[in-house]
Amino acid sequence: MAAFSLAPLSRFLRTVSGTSDMPSRSSNGRASGIVGGVMARDNHPVPPRDSDREQLQAELTRLVGTGRLQFAEFDRLSDVIWSTQDAVELHRIKLQYLAPPPPVQQGPVPMAQPDAQMTPPADNPPVISTMGEVRRTGRWTVPDHSRFKLNGSTLKLDLRKAEATAPVCTFHLEANLSVVEIIVPPGVHVENQVKDTLSTVSVDTTRPHPRAPRVVLTGVLRASHLKVITRPVPGGDGWWGRLFGNH
Repeated sequence: MAAFSLAPLSRFLRTVSGTSDMPSRSSNGRASGIVGGVMARDNHPVPPRDSDREQLQAELTRLVGTGRLQFAEFDRLSDVIWSTQDAVELHRIKLQYLAPPPPVQQGPVPMAQPDAQMTPPADNPPVISTMGEVRRTGRWTVPDHSRFKLNGSTLKLDLRKAEATAPVCTFHLEANLSVVEIIVPPGVHVENQVKDTLSTVSVDTTRPHPRAPRVVLTGVLRASHLKVITRPVPGGDGWWGRLFGNH
């Protein structure tokens, strides 16, 4: 039967109780035990302070108590903490064992599927029109972010039978000598953040519904016309009608 060493366990218990068998330190605060590695004469690493050693070992002790660090690994790291004369070693241990995991980038939850897993928003290519007409009417899907670049063109967006994929739908407009008309159903609030120059802007929205998505308008208008109209859902059979209980 293989022998089982109690050294890691005893070291952990001494750390918890406040006692330690670590190398004794001289009056200048440096460990007088065996130094791990040879210090190069050309480089002069900064030795860690005793308080930093103690704090790091205490944090590792808490990891052992929560089951996130094994006794044997704790014993090995303790030897490094008290033998190294380079503060960089302590920093490396902190990064490896104590650094929090990176946050997960997530996007909004689609309102049509409230239980679906969140996904990062897609970078949709802009819709470009010069001396033309762009129409989005009937049943169509409104992405979380749309971009329109218009030059002498007309843009009409009818959201009454559309389906929103996010709680906030942003329309970024870059319009020159163009006309933009957006039709929304009652209960959908439109927030206008567009900067206009020599343009006319008219936004007519109703009181926001608590379950309705919000529409945000951004971008720049130059010698253009923007009009937002609120109209009832035709027949009440669209996604908005179901959302508001009209179907």
